[in-house]
Amino acid sequence: MKNYVLKSNFQSDIHNFLNVKRSSGYKYTTGQTLIEQFDMLCSSKYSKEKNLTKDIALEWAIPRKNESCSSLENRIVVVREFARYLNSLNKTAFVIPTSYIPKKQKYKSYIYSNTEIKKIFNIIDDRRYGCYHKNTYIAFPVLFRVLYCCGLRISEALNLKVKHVDLKNGVIAVYEAKNDNDRLVVLSDELKDICIEYFNQMHKRALDEDFFFYTKNPQIPIKKSTLRKSFRLILSLAGIEKSKQGNPRIHDFRHTFAVNCLKKFVNEGKDLTAYLPILKIYMGHSKFKSTEYYLKLTNDMFPDILEKVNSYTGKAIPRIGGSYEE
Repeated sequence: MKNYVLKSNFQSDIHNFLNVKRSSGYKYTTGQTLIEQFDMLCSSKYSKEKNLTKDIALEWAIPRKNESCSSLENRIVVVREFARYLNSLNKTAFVIPTSYIPKKQKYKSYIYSNTEIKKIFNIIDDRRYGCYHKNTYIAFPVLFRVLYCCGLRISEALNLKVKHVDLKNGVIAVYEAKNDNDRLVVLSDELKDICIEYFNQMHKRALDEDFFFYTKNPQIPIKKSTLRKSFRLILSLAGIEKSKQGNPRIHDFRHTFAVNCLKKFVNEGKDLTAYLPILKIYMGHSKFKSTEYYLKLTNDMFPDILEKVNSYTGKAIPRIGGSYEE
């Protein structure tokens, strides 16, 4: 929804609301997209309404077809914030009750074993899965390695553009990520060489704004749905199915990356008080709670780790309990 022009009676307040958010240090990119969608609803169905009424707010809170709990929550939270902003200006605005925010289904992270990772990449490299475009067989081996070796979120990898990937120094710049956390991600020498080879094949006439990973048109990124569909087939061919351990997803590459990093830190006797903040920044976490979750998960996967961890933390890290989805 680029260059969208606000049209509702709330356009002035929305403009000021966005300015307040950004003056506080937030990029608010996703928030702007959602509040613009809200403006479209107001301009099309409530063009005469000057107050954010209960009817408007609750219609906005109606779940859309096939909408995830996270997407609905994000939509509701943005309009709740906007309503509270209006109230702070002594304007009448109905704040959507928190009871309308759906409870997220707890997800158990799946940690891939080394054997499973080898099976997955053997299938990807051997092209034993059906694809509609031949470039997919060039892009996927590199894309999945970047996801696994760098712990990137799916959207972060798919949104990478040529200008974001410094192949000379082996550094990826991640912009407008979750929680508005920009960061730099360093590639290993081996992965850098793989990316250089991929770049030379796929970007012979590269433009800065071209997407780094693509299959048909460098100006169009690979769709998440396409990636997930192919990955389900890859998992099936690898014999990795849903089990008591969890339902394996692409995002679990990120979980596996973090657990392997922490296991390596502990086994090498690294000072976790120094290395946890580094991992937090590297993964783009906004809070230590997200990083500490992986520490608990590491202990759950490798119980022998706990004794070593306690020698550094003084038993400050409790045993894992319940589930957490980033």
